[in-house]
Amino acid sequence: MKIKLFLVVPFLSLLSCVSKKQVTATAQTTEVVAINTEEPGKGLFQKQCAACHDLYAPNAYTAQQWEPIVFEMQKKGGIPNDETYVILDYLKKNAKPQ
Repeated sequence: MKIKLFLVVPFLSLLSCVSKKQVTATAQTTEVVAINTEEPGKGLFQKQCAACHDLYAPNAYTAQQWEPIVFEMQKKGGIPNDETYVILDYLKKNAKPQ
């Protein structure tokens, strides 16, 4: 019995396609997170304090000198307690060295 070559070749081609294994690799993703490098106290300092007067540079006073100034301005400007402490923290971090 003679096998026709034109019938065997397509059959073998089909077998070779079916028997191939597919390898899938899992993709590893990296999450990109934006970080706000500006201190929140700086924005509050500019917003709250500049509403009434020119701003002093944070290093115009020492951390110890800023405390009574900020609390006095809190009373005059009606600044909420939570914002006052954020502003004070910013000013102390950037204050003139003692």
